Amino acid sequence: MTALFYNLILLTQQASDNVPPPNGDPPPPAPGLPIDDHIWVLLAAGLLFGVYILYKRNQATNKAS
Repeated sequence: MTALFYNLILLTQQASDNVPPPNGDPPPPAPGLPIDDHIWVLLAAGLLFGVYILYKRNQATNKAS
């Protein structure tokens, strides 16, 4: 319980300090990168990989029987 009060006192002391603003100009904005322009390629690759895994699993079960 003492540690809780100690931490609360320290947090309130740190929050009340006046922090100066950063020096210099703000950083430039991030470039607009097209993240999901060709998401269909990723979906198609995932679908083909899933079909491949199912085919291999089916081949393995047919050989066992």
